Amino acid sequence: MRIIKIVLLAIPAFFILILTIASFDYFYYPIIGFKAENAAEASLEEKYNEDFVIDESTYSKPLGDDFGDYHIIAHPKKNPDLEVTVSVGEDMEPLYDTYLEMHWRDELNTSFGLLYEELYGTAEKYSYMVNVSFSEEIEAAYNHNDTYEEILQKEADGIGNIVFANVLLESSDEMDDQVEKAYKMIQHFKEQNLNYFSIEIVYFNEDVQKQLTKRDRKLPYNEFNFKHLDDRAARFYFSYKSEDAESVKELNQLKSPADLEQYVKDMN
Repeated sequence: MRIIKIVLLAIPAFFILILTIASFDYFYYPIIGFKAENAAEASLEEKYNEDFVIDESTYSKPLGDDFGDYHIIAHPKKNPDLEVTVSVGEDMEPLYDTYLEMHWRDELNTSFGLLYEELYGTAEKYSYMVNVSFSEEIEAAYNHNDTYEEILQKEADGIGNIVFANVLLESSDEMDDQVEKAYKMIQHFKEQNLNYFSIEIVYFNEDVQKQLTKRDRKLPYNEFNFKHLDDRAARFYFSYKSEDAESVKELNQLKSPADLEQYVKDMN
């Protein structure tokens, strides 16, 4: 009987212990999230010598992991559109941040915008998005004082660009002109001698151009695409990889805009 009483008393104590431990994950660590935010802000400002603003933070501990971490979103005070992610451990030590990647991506998007505007006459917020990747060696060799253009001139064979672009058609019979512009875009990246690049251009039917609102013009690329999924008329896609012999051959076989017609697919 005594053993049964001990067991009965032990069960609640066990659950109280479990709840106490769990409370650290679900209550304690989220409550002290401000400490992680302060650590993230201090780390960013020390590393990159500029002021940052913390936008939001969340704490998580994946099932089975011994420790959780804080996922913090911030931006440079002088550039609110540049979203930076910082990971901070439970010990309030920053683990990593994405500032350099996002900083160089932002510079690339700005420079690509000049090309897009040259080809299409405008460069609204929804018009394009360009992602960039670097080899580990490049990321280790450069810092925030180096611009994307400077790195490109020295390290093109270790850089990849992924282009997503939207184009609003003014009529349904202008694809010859659009293919010519896509050809010029490919030549632009070919001349840079990148390790790889891919270009996806989605063409929207003329009704979108006629009904485009001021709000649409301010939408980020992904949000615009989601809103106008049913208005897509055609899609152009081409990719190149310098380490792939067939890919190199495919790129070198492009002698005129007409050679790109095979890469345009109707989406109606």
